[in-house]
Parts: sequence; C-alpha cells; structure tokens
Amino acid sequence: MDVRFGMDMRLWGDSAGVAQLPVLETLAGLGYQGVEIPVGGQGESALKLLRVALDDLDLAVNASACLPPEANPIAADARVRRRALDTLKTRLDEAALLGAKLLVGGFFQARGCFSGQPATDREWEWSRHCLGAAADHAASLGITLALEFQSRYDAYLINTAAAAARMCRDVGRDNLGVTYNTFHAHLEELNPAQALPSAGDRLLHVRVSESNRGTLGRGQVQWQETFATLEFLDYSGWIVVQALGTGQAPPHPDNIWRDGFESREALCEGAIVMLQELVRRQRP
Repeated sequence: MDVRFGMDMRLWGDSAGVAQLPVLETLAGLGYQGVEIPVGGQGESALKLLRVALDDLDLAVNASACLPPEANPIAADARVRRRALDTLKTRLDEAALLGAKLLVGGFFQARGCFSGQPATDREWEWSRHCLGAAADHAASLGITLALEFQSRYDAYLINTAAAAARMCRDVGRDNLGVTYNTFHAHLEELNPAQALPSAGDRLLHVRVSESNRGTLGRGQVQWQETFATLEFLDYSGWIVVQALGTGQAPPHPDNIWRDGFESREALCEGAIVMLQELVRRQRP
C-alpha cells in the first residue's frame, strides 16, 4: 500500500488562505505530505499566493468543493442545472490556479437539497450529464474529479461506494473516480470489506473521518478493517484526514455544533501517528 497523508483544511474553516500559513507549517512539520483546500471564490490572487506558500513548504495540494442549493445538478429547473455546471467549471478553474490535480466532493447534487422522495432515473441522468461535461472541462485542465458519496443526511442520489462507482461508469470518463469517506461509510455501508471493493478500479481517493467528525480512533469507525481492506486492494493514493469543528458563523454547512476534539493541533498530531501505525501493521 503506497499512500500519502494529507489534511483537509476545512478544520480551520471554508476559506483557506495565506493567513493559515502557520497551520501549513505545522502540518508539514508533523509529516503531512499534502493538504486539501476548499475552493469557493477566494479570488485569483489569493489562490496564487497560497500556491506559492504550499510550494515553499513542499506540500502537495488537492482541492475540494460542494454545490449550493441554487446550483443543483438534479433540480427540476433547467436554469438551476445549468448554473450547477457553470459553478463546477468555476471551481475547477480555481483548483487549477491552486495547482491541484484532484477536485474532491459530492458534487453529483447540491448538499442538503431533498425532494422528499427517493431518487429518480431522471435525476440520475441530469447528474450524469452535468458530471460528464464537468469531467471534460477538468480534463482540459489536467484535473481528475473524485466523487464522494454522501450520507442520507447530506444527499439522496448517491449514498454508497457502489452507487458512486456506478455513476462513474455511466459517465464514462477516465478522469472521474470515487472518494471513500469513512464517516459517510460508517452511516451507510455494512462494513469496509464489502464497501471498498464495490468501488472497484474507480477508487482513487480516501478521506478518513471519525464517526463524530472528531479525533480519529475515539469513535465507531472500523479502522483496522478499513486499512486491512485497503491493503488487500493494494490501494495507492491519498489518505486525507477530515475532521470538522465549530467556529464558523451559523448555520454551519456540515451541522457541526460541538467539537469532537481537545484541540486542532492535538488532533492533527494524533491522526498522523495513528495512520502511520495502521499502515505499518499491514506490512509483513
């Protein structure tokens, strides 16, 4: 298992920038090899400055994004669907400015938008069309899209690794794959040994997040089983720590109303130690 460890910068808010340079320096010192930066309108100059800072610290970068209700790929209103594609293209352009080669997120639909009914074939086709066009734009920028399935509390179109892999196959683009998130999987899958293989050769990115979005190893996620399965699959790629906390103005987009950790610094330090040990245990 050839992996690199990264940190999702949303732990410090949804507007990462050069103001977080001390955090980036700390992460590099702890042994993280990269970070995941949320893109969402920071501006060209801010993204370019952040890219320079990351290069100086020798930190690789992935980008992440989500779609708001007014830009929903599966909305009944065609204007909203067009806005979703335009928004995704803008997020991809921002990721390119940052120097990212991977854009991660559950952008098959807008987060937190529900019809009140099970997903329909028509909604699936709307999402497939949007993702195909977005993947084509991403390819022109040298970027791969990593589609993250979401729990039922965030979305209803794609809730499992198998469904995400099916969407990737239906879209039919080489630069579209699956992100496996242990938080969402804990809520929606039976166990990692079944869920991870169901992504098949489309698995290209892993987010490790505890069942309460807090300190890794203090919740209910099946860590040993997850890493044993990743080893069995000979997974090669990013393993990105994702923890979320309070401190943003309400309403919090991820419904985080209490911190599941003593401090962000302690969480980051403990996470990479735990992950390194989990990987080490898989080696003969």
